[in-house]
Amino acid sequence: MSTNKSNSIKKIVVTYFFLVGYIDYQQYLTILNYQLQIGRKKPLTQSDMAIIDQDCNMETSYAKFQSVQKQQCLWHQLFYSFKGLILFCTILYLLIALLSSCQPFITKHSIQFFSYGQDQKPAAGNMLLFVTIQLIYKLFLSLLKPYQSFYICLLSIKLQGALSQEILLKTLKFPLQRSKHYSTGELINMMQVDIHQASNYFYYAIILFTVPLQLLIAFIVVFVTLEGQAVIPAVGSVLQAAIGILFGIFYGILQKRYMVAKDNRMKAVDEALSYAKQIKLNTLEEFFEQRIRIQREKELLQLKNEVLMMIFLPLIQSLVAIFTWELVFFLTSPISFEIINIMMSNYSNISNILSNLPYQYKSFQVSRNSMARLNNYFDQKECNIVEGLYDGENESNSNFAIKINKGVYSWKTNDQMNSDVIEIKDENEQINDNNVFNIDIDVEIKKGQYVAFVGNSASGKSTILRSILGETDKQSGNIIVNGTVSVATQEPWIISGSIKKNITFMNSFDALKYKQVIKICGLERDIASFKNGDDTILGEKGDNLSGGQQKRINLARAIYNNADIYLLDDPTSALDIKVKYQIHQQCFCGYLKNKTRILFTNSVSNLQGCDVIYFIENGRIVKQGGFPQTMSSNGNHNTQQKETVENQNEQKLVKPEFIDNQEASQSLIQKEDQEQGNISLTVYKQVFVYIGKYFAPLCTLVYFAIVLGFQLYGNDKLAQENVPDEEYKKIAQIYYPITQLPVSLAVVLINAYYLLMGLSTSRKIHGSIINRLLNASYTKFYNTIFIGRLMNRLSKDMYNIDLEFPNEVQNFSIQIINLLIPLVESFIYLNIAALPLLLIFFTGLIYLTIIYYRCLREITRIEAVSKSPIFSFFQQIVRGITYARTCLPLEKIVAQQQINVDADLGNQINLDGIQYWYQSLAGSSTNIFQAFLFIICFFFPGKNSDKTFLVLNKMQELSLLVLNASISYGNIQMYLISFERCLHLANNVDLDERFIPRISEKQEGLKQNESENTVLKLENCTFQYRPNSKSVLQQLSFKLKNKEKIGVVGKTGSGKSSIILALTAILEQIEGSIEIEKNKIDQYSIKEQRQKFGIIPQDPLIFMGSLKQNLDPLNQFEESYIQEIVQQCGLLEMQSFKQQGLYSEIALQGSNLSLGEKQLLNIVRCILENKNIVLVDEATSNIDSQTEEHVKQLFQKYFQNVTMISIAHKVATIMNSDRIMVLNDGQITEFDHPQKLLANPNSEFKQIIDLIKHSDNM
Repeated sequence: MSTNKSNSIKKIVVTYFFLVGYIDYQQYLTILNYQLQIGRKKPLTQSDMAIIDQDCNMETSYAKFQSVQKQQCLWHQLFYSFKGLILFCTILYLLIALLSSCQPFITKHSIQFFSYGQDQKPAAGNMLLFVTIQLIYKLFLSLLKPYQSFYICLLSIKLQGALSQEILLKTLKFPLQRSKHYSTGELINMMQVDIHQASNYFYYAIILFTVPLQLLIAFIVVFVTLEGQAVIPAVGSVLQAAIGILFGIFYGILQKRYMVAKDNRMKAVDEALSYAKQIKLNTLEEFFEQRIRIQREKELLQLKNEVLMMIFLPLIQSLVAIFTWELVFFLTSPISFEIINIMMSNYSNISNILSNLPYQYKSFQVSRNSMARLNNYFDQKECNIVEGLYDGENESNSNFAIKINKGVYSWKTNDQMNSDVIEIKDENEQINDNNVFNIDIDVEIKKGQYVAFVGNSASGKSTILRSILGETDKQSGNIIVNGTVSVATQEPWIISGSIKKNITFMNSFDALKYKQVIKICGLERDIASFKNGDDTILGEKGDNLSGGQQKRINLARAIYNNADIYLLDDPTSALDIKVKYQIHQQCFCGYLKNKTRILFTNSVSNLQGCDVIYFIENGRIVKQGGFPQTMSSNGNHNTQQKETVENQNEQKLVKPEFIDNQEASQSLIQKEDQEQGNISLTVYKQVFVYIGKYFAPLCTLVYFAIVLGFQLYGNDKLAQENVPDEEYKKIAQIYYPITQLPVSLAVVLINAYYLLMGLSTSRKIHGSIINRLLNASYTKFYNTIFIGRLMNRLSKDMYNIDLEFPNEVQNFSIQIINLLIPLVESFIYLNIAALPLLLIFFTGLIYLTIIYYRCLREITRIEAVSKSPIFSFFQQIVRGITYARTCLPLEKIVAQQQINVDADLGNQINLDGIQYWYQSLAGSSTNIFQAFLFIICFFFPGKNSDKTFLVLNKMQELSLLVLNASISYGNIQMYLISFERCLHLANNVDLDERFIPRISEKQEGLKQNESENTVLKLENCTFQYRPNSKSVLQQLSFKLKNKEKIGVVGKTGSGKSSIILALTAILEQIEGSIEIEKNKIDQYSIKEQRQKFGIIPQDPLIFMGSLKQNLDPLNQFEESYIQEIVQQCGLLEMQSFKQQGLYSEIALQGSNLSLGEKQLLNIVRCILENKNIVLVDEATSNIDSQTEEHVKQLFQKYFQNVTMISIAHKVATIMNSDRIMVLNDGQITEFDHPQKLLANPNSEFKQIIDLIKHSDNM
């Protein structure tokens, strides 16, 4: 009873899908017709696209995904979530397969209308009845196939929506900093490639797992039509199936290796693009280009193995087919033209199932690998759940904000990789957790307390903070958080958008609260200085702000976010004294006075308001107490008083800060380039060059000549009339292999040419893009683009160029020739009465195809561009993952991503839908044409009726040939858009280039006798970020002598760091002249100019690799010399390098190092370079006092004989300079010997020193 009820329910579900699905499909075709009407007249735009239905959007799909019980395997979860739609697609596919298997019956009955004896011509009425039945059969198939494809597309869309939200939510819970395998680049690769491939998993599974049923039906048809003659073709088919399965298995293994190699390449690309500025400053473009090239070659090696399999598989299949037919010709009797045609039709029916089996199994393995990769990521351990109060805990016991109960936490890696995802062979994939740093503390922080954790670099401060947030590995103990948390990270997180958007990001706007936060975070003067105030648009990383401004906006966001507990990770480092003091007093001790505040810092300054100060060493608390006790015991009380008095008295000296290039209210981020209309001739020309110029069409022409020649020769031999069966059998034995072997070899050769040329093409294009990107202008390019856009092109578009385009070109060449051959045969063998019908049909089809391609091209561009917001938003969230997961409303993050994903999914439906529209219309038109051609040939037969039937029999496949050729060409058009997008990066990116500044006649005529030891000279130099922007440095004139030390001071945003960018040609010089070592800079290339300087930036360049590689990336020095320097500098005494020394592994972007370790590493690199001029930008701003003292000693020891420009907020760090430069609003206001400046009572520098002296006397 229950079984019958279940079957009834299934029938109702299927009927419902058919009826509702048909209505939806017809409605969608109506929308497509509207788009086609527009597309005929003008290029389509996003506003012309159909919007995704609510039933298919990301939210609904994910709700279905979550509605079923959690399954062990991802594909199980997806299957149970969408089983109704999967079942519906399976039934449609089986119905199409069943109908397609009836083709041999059509062939058997159609041959009787052309192969007959004298006076035995069939009646016209019977012929018309047969043609009518055949037409209905063909039309039904032509309409059913796109209908089924449409619902496969909907299934794919729903899977993509569910997986897109799952990967976003997983990332928000995943401790990325403890992962060696998953980086931003790899996650984007998973979103870009793996989600798309995994969304086709069930489609390929349906094909594969219904193959036995399809074969059973096909064999029944074979035995019905051929009886005893069916055995040998059946055995040959089974052999082909076995070959296909083996191919698929091996291809799946290669694909898995390829995806790992692709991940590694994307990781290297992501690192290079993220560090673009630092790479330029260190002139390491060639080094990073080589790193990416190495990973790219590994990727192409795996791709080459896949290509070789794709080249030789058709040859093996052809040889098996030829051998099978030779056995048929030798072992089967009788053999005649009619029997061979029926056999061929049956074999074609089976081979249609089996010939594509290797590729379908390959595609299934690819989708399975992607499914496994996603499944492995989803199974990764998540961040520790932040524990709250227990329900039964008394209020008297809950007067705390955070309680750490004997907590032991470490940075043990979180990765759990299985063999379905990677092959663990080399040491790079081994996970080594020996000697991982950990903390062991027991602390209770009361509600409303102001607490500071103070320690040197790598002491464990950040580990405590990350442990509170659940990002470290818990070994024992626990942490209880009683209240909501907001966090200000040490490294600023700036998103593309206005200042207001950055501060209020995903929080409701409160004007009064916003104004207070702006004030207490010291941003009032900055915003007032911006021409467009807080509507000023920031770049993706805030590079059009000073470092201090980025810090304060990052802090303001954390403060604006209402919470009970505020975790503050040294948010005031690198700020000038006055602003730092203001924030501590007005923000930490004022606005937040009733909140719990936990400050993590390496400095004891401005901690008077703290209730408790914990001193951390090696992950343990070594001392704790209030401010007076801890300061007196540490001997820092006088230092603290000095900073306090200095801050209080400096208020009156503060002038408005200078803001770099903040004029436009419109975004600096350029709209993504999207061409319209025809693909440009330039793109065609470049692709033509890449695929071998005239050699490519020549190969295609030779292939066409071979296939046509042997095909016509075979027709002439195998379609002779009135040949006895025995004689025909001998003819078949001899001439069949003679005509087929050359064709098989020609197929292999054309496959090999296009696929191998494709590898060469993709290598060249990728190399050109990387070279262009690494040499692109930082201010004119990187400041105006999302990195996510670049990653999109270097992932999906590059994949299309790697494999899809060359595969489609060779496929199109074969398809178009397969289409041309029956047309040529039609003109040769058919009666002239059939030719007008051929001309009318193909004229109409060409017109229809032109409209189709025009719309397809624009929708493809729209769909490609719509992916970029997904990856740009995702990348921005990943960059600020700590704040995002802790503070942002999860539903708002998901809602924003849903807008991006739904737009892309809607465009995918539009893209797939127009292809199904063309498939339906072109197929139906072709079927009607075939019916009329059959009628004409019946009444007006050609000279040879067997050859006439041969042509008509091939014309039965004309619908499929036309569709395949048209769709293949449409795919080429889509992949050419990938070329278009990638070639834009390879050709049209603004490069670093020498800008010729204006030099006045007066300036040109000045002749001064310079001292022999002048190494750097600037005269009236003005610099800007990009054309038509405000000058950031104006009329700079100064000279530096050999070994001279210059200190540069100024308020945050005064232009100090811009001096380094100006001297290294990052900025554009629009006026004045520069001489370096007595040579004008135009005598140097930009790279040579940058190589004149050793640079210690505020944000050092640290990349993935060993410590030795980071210190000596160009392999210039002996290891013994490096070892000597690092030991003298104390680098190996740092926590992260104690165990493995120079071969210590550094994670992506140095995520496993403290800021102090990063800065010291950068200083040692600069010492090894031994340059004559060293530029130092805030070298001690983010490090503790102990490390700072060590850095000063290194400077005195190793930089004694070099010329140095030191930029600093801390005046004490530059007091020993030979001269002091004071900058304000991008101009030099003072520049002289410290003693001369101190002798001037009006000197700004003197007033600062007087404040310090005043504090010393206290």
